[in-house]
Amino acid sequence: MMRLFREPLFHFVLIGVLLFIYKQYQQTVKTYEIVSLDKDARQQLSDDFIKQSGRAPSQAELGLLAEQELDSRILFTEALRRNFHRDDSVVIQRLLRDANFLGFTGSDQDKIRAALVLGIHESDEVIRSRMIQRMESVGRSHANRSPTDAELMALYRADLARWQTPDRFNFTQIFFSADRDEDPAQRAKAALRAIQLKASAEGLGDPSLHGSLFVEVSTRDIAKVFGESFGEAVAAKSTLLNEWQGPISSVYGQHLVRVTRAISGQRRKFEEVRTKLALDWQEQSEREALAAFIANLRERYLVLNGEETK
Repeated sequence: MMRLFREPLFHFVLIGVLLFIYKQYQQTVKTYEIVSLDKDARQQLSDDFIKQSGRAPSQAELGLLAEQELDSRILFTEALRRNFHRDDSVVIQRLLRDANFLGFTGSDQDKIRAALVLGIHESDEVIRSRMIQRMESVGRSHANRSPTDAELMALYRADLARWQTPDRFNFTQIFFSADRDEDPAQRAKAALRAIQLKASAEGLGDPSLHGSLFVEVSTRDIAKVFGESFGEAVAAKSTLLNEWQGPISSVYGQHLVRVTRAISGQRRKFEEVRTKLALDWQEQSEREALAAFIANLRERYLVLNGEETK
């Protein structure tokens, strides 16, 4: 063994290994630079927010938007540093498209090389989005373990109301259109009196595009068709089964309703929703891994003042 230590080849290999380790260490502690958002960039964030929401952002909202944009810049810069843009098929195709648009000549490789030299990839929003997406995938990939049953059960118990199925109803409706000359509410009341006298609803009301019979529908399902207040009214009428009640207003006119069945909601069991819980846990785990990944990157980037660098 001692003889091996004296061999020149051993010394050469050892030096190579040590240099490699040192280089890797330098990469982990090296600080990179990123430019902060200047006034124009912040104004653009504000303008985009106004377009999407119809109102100006608060200072807290603008601060959050600025922080998110700075994180995106860090992710993009890190992706370029790792040369992701040189082996990504989406980026390569985009560079080729840009090169053709600008009239570059030569082979595809020549066009791509020229586009990279000119830094087109640094200003193309599609490429930027793709690079950020890839870096986010790297961050999420750090969430590499499966949840335990105890973790899933804790997630289940933390929001039991979520697993409660809604009450559902079977009901029949008689429709009185608001498009006719007669008052639909008065027509509905007259029809209700006729039903009470004859015990029959045959031939009453107007044709409805939505039909007259509804089976196992929730108030949310009903609201999608007739409006929220109509769904709430049907739920309230369910205390008196098999009796015609109303009139109830909707966006279409007036209705008489007879609820024939009310099905109480039930809480879904843990076993029924285990797969969904596992997906939720994985998504949360990936979000946390990405947040930690970005936080680690932040420590390695020196943020320069955007106004001073102009």
